[in-house]
Amino acid sequence: MTAKFKDIIPGEKMTKEWRIRIIGGGKPMGGATSSKTEKWQRMCLEKITGEECKKTNLRLNLETHELKIVTRPSNEPDEFEWTEDFDGEFFVGKMRYLVNFKMIVGTGGAQTRSMREVYHFIKCQESYLKSSGDKHTKFLNILDGDSVGAKMTSMKKACSNAGSKKIFIGDTHEIKKTWKF
Repeated sequence: MTAKFKDIIPGEKMTKEWRIRIIGGGKPMGGATSSKTEKWQRMCLEKITGEECKKTNLRLNLETHELKIVTRPSNEPDEFEWTEDFDGEFFVGKMRYLVNFKMIVGTGGAQTRSMREVYHFIKCQESYLKSSGDKHTKFLNILDGDSVGAKMTSMKKACSNAGSKKIFIGDTHEIKKTWKF
């Protein structure tokens, strides 16, 4: 991967061109290279926290707010009630952090759908915390890209002030500035 942690320049907009230059090494991204953004975000988070962020198959149920390992939601009787899986998990002491990485750049219908899915995913995280009483889990939603950055105020409305103490919603620049969440 071309991108380095030092490539995080505070205030620099993460546009499609930035993603191609920094993460893609100057080459257009898509298809087989689409996982590079998540790898870059994971590398940045690991540098920031000092913890390995391991992949996970944990998902939330939109209806019951249950959190469980679901590797193939299409095999579940309520397959469309399961969120996407969390992209990572790590522990600091007794606290578990579940991570959602997204990089949404540019404009269009696909970007709007992605942001809507993330918004509902965050709302489900808060519902899980309220219904489960889980005091040892926090959620990190690291949302990079100019498209989602322009909608960050709306994204942060996905959870209440109480929820925001256990649910981070922001970009890599912000988590770098504010970590110890």
